[in-house]
Amino acid sequence: MTRSTTSSWAGMVPVDDTALSVTDTRGPGRPVVYLNGSYASQRSWRRVIAELGPEWRHVTYDERARGGSKRSADYSFEGCLRDVDAVVEAIGVDRPLLVGWSYGAALAVHWADRNP
Repeated sequence: MTRSTTSSWAGMVPVDDTALSVTDTRGPGRPVVYLNGSYASQRSWRRVIAELGPEWRHVTYDERARGGSKRSADYSFEGCLRDVDAVVEAIGVDRPLLVGWSYGAALAVHWADRNP
């Protein structure tokens, strides 16, 4: 687990033929990566993050062609799993806690199975 006390970061993470809009609060606690339902954006997590508070490291991102992320030629499930890999690698954490709803929950289960 990586701990950080620096200020939050927002930017683009390149993956395959696209780039994902990512926000990382860089809070001091365990990193939580939030996975959106289909057609949603990272904005969906604002209330959850506010309720959980700054003790956690909250990481959100927009899926391909959602929110601030760029379009892609690949919208496959495998492509979305590579996106989780790219975000986790870009923020530099081990063993993040994944939280997802709808399509994001399916991604979380499959990603966790591949990364026990």
